Amino acid sequence: MPGFRNQFTELMQKNLYKWFFESYDKFEPVYPKVFQVEPMTGAFEMMTVGVGLGDLSERKEGDDIIADNILEAQSVVIKARTFSSSFSMNMEAVEDADPSKLDNLMRATAAGWGEKVISTKEKFAAKMFNYGGYTAGHEVFNNSLTGVTPVIDASGDFIYTGKPFFALTGNNHTAKDGSTYYNSLGALALSSANLQTAYSLMTVTNNRDERGGIVSLQPDTLLIPGGLHFTAKTLLESELVPGSANNDKNVVNGLITPIEWAYLTDADGWFLGKKQAGLKFYERKAPVIDFYQDEKNKKYYATIDTRFGAGVYNWRYWIASAISTS
Repeated sequence: MPGFRNQFTELMQKNLYKWFFESYDKFEPVYPKVFQVEPMTGAFEMMTVGVGLGDLSERKEGDDIIADNILEAQSVVIKARTFSSSFSMNMEAVEDADPSKLDNLMRATAAGWGEKVISTKEKFAAKMFNYGGYTAGHEVFNNSLTGVTPVIDASGDFIYTGKPFFALTGNNHTAKDGSTYYNSLGALALSSANLQTAYSLMTVTNNRDERGGIVSLQPDTLLIPGGLHFTAKTLLESELVPGSANNDKNVVNGLITPIEWAYLTDADGWFLGKKQAGLKFYERKAPVIDFYQDEKNKKYYATIDTRFGAGVYNWRYWIASAISTS
């Protein structure tokens, strides 16, 4: 892109960075509490879903060691996506503007970008939950990319199992040993009984690896929209069963920690899971701000670019209920 630098554009670029980070650092996002956040060094990351090994066999003296069978692992691809914004100003508007007013305008713009980078990441990460139950899948799960190194995500708009992240019974995830599992409870509202159902599903039924071996799955998080704040608080902090006249002990009191996320779109949807497990968020490129003047039209341009990606690498760590399916 044609453009040139002078003392003014270099100073403005420096100031934009300063004002951006003054605002950026004020916001505490939720996605790092839910996703495992890691750096990315290329256009994509590819990992394999662990299939697990079989139990050790007792070997009597003199016997050969029994060889285990290695199952072919499932591949997960997560690509880096690019997010950008820009604005322009006519040369005359810049040259004729009061310097202090121009500074205020640029400061406000940079501060806005600081907020929007965070909100963009939050919205993108939350899509894993907002669209995770869609029976037709969703583009946010499609990590195919083209270019110098073409990569085809065989699962398309689904996760690596070829199913929605949150699979309903009857549309189950299939493990490598042929076993089937589901991790969506349909339309069950958040309640003590339904939370116990989700807990048992995760820890007793879905606690299997790809070859059927038992693994430890211990949920620690209830992910909810703001509308369920008081329901969750009553449910998880009452010593006795809420609404009961029998003085029964509330068995889910303190069982897990609620995390509210403003970017969840299902008002009654709730998710039981383990924080920073089963989901990865890759930071590919920190925000880059540029400020320059176009040589042809003499307009001034400010741009910002950042790159990141996210995906599901193990569905077993999360269970959903009362979420949208389309």
